Amino acid sequence: MNSMHIECFFAAMETLNFTIAAQNIHITQPAFSRNIASFEDELGYTLFWRSKQNGLRVTPAGIALYNGLKELSGQYYNLLDRTRCISRGDEGKLVISTLNGCCIDSATFECIHRFQEKYPNIDVTLKSCAFADMIKSVERGESDICFTVVDAIESKPALLHEVVYDVESFLAVPSTMGCDTNKLYSMSDLRDAIFILSEDAPHLNELFIESCKQAGFEPKTKMAPDYETKMLWTEAGIGVAANSREHYLKDSSYVDFIRVKELHNLDYAIVWMKDNFNPAIALFYSMFDDIIQ
Repeated sequence: MNSMHIECFFAAMETLNFTIAAQNIHITQPAFSRNIASFEDELGYTLFWRSKQNGLRVTPAGIALYNGLKELSGQYYNLLDRTRCISRGDEGKLVISTLNGCCIDSATFECIHRFQEKYPNIDVTLKSCAFADMIKSVERGESDICFTVVDAIESKPALLHEVVYDVESFLAVPSTMGCDTNKLYSMSDLRDAIFILSEDAPHLNELFIESCKQAGFEPKTKMAPDYETKMLWTEAGIGVAANSREHYLKDSSYVDFIRVKELHNLDYAIVWMKDNFNPAIALFYSMFDDIIQ
C-alpha cells in the first residue's frame, strides 16, 4: 500500500467513475486503473465491481476499507497538527532535577532560563535533589532530565546524555586557612588537610584520591553521607572538598574556593532515560547548539 494507491482509491470512492477520478487527481485513466488493480492485488480482494450495465459499484470490503482509512486519515492529520505544535514548543511538560545547593546564577540555571525563554508554553518543573538522587529520579521516571557530571553515569547504559558545558573544579577550603584565592595551588600544598569525600559519589572520590596520589601523597579523608553534607562540613571547618563554584557557598564568608592544578574541568551533561520519549527532552538538548555558539 502506498500513498498513490490510497489517493486513487479515495477518488474512485467519491466519484464511482475511474475516468472522472483520474482527472480529479491529474493522472491518466490507464494509470489510475493500474493503481486500483495493483492495490487490489496487494490486498487480495476486490474493491470495486465493474459492469457495462451498472457502472462501478463498491464491494463490502471496499466500503469497510474506505471507512477505516478515512478514520485513520483523520487521526493522521490530527497527529501532524499536534506534532507541529510540539516541534514549535507550543505545548509540553518537562521535570528537571538539579543538585541541592546549586546557585541560581549557575550555568545550570542559565540553561534552564534560556529554555523557558525559548519555549514559554512548556511547563517546566524543578526538583532539588541530593547528588545520587538526581540520577535515581530520572531512572524512576520522577524527573525527565537532570544535570550531572558525565563521570557519574559512565556505568549506566540505560541513560543517554548530552554534554552542555564544562565546569571548573575548585577546592573549597575553610576561610580560616587563609588561602590566597588568586594563587594556583598544588594538592601537595594541602597534604596535611582532611579531604572530605561523599558516599554518593564513589567515582568522583576515586578521581580525587588519584589526583592526590599524583601529587605524591596519600590523603587523609573523611566520608560524608552525601554531597551536600560534604559542603556543610567544609563550611563548618572540618576539612576541604572539591566542588565547582556553582554552589551557594561561593558567597559564604566561611569558605574560600581555590584553584588547584591537579583538579581538572569536568564535563557537565543533561541526562535522561533512553526509553523516555518525552518530546520536550529533545527540544531541550537540541537547544544547546545555539547556546554553545
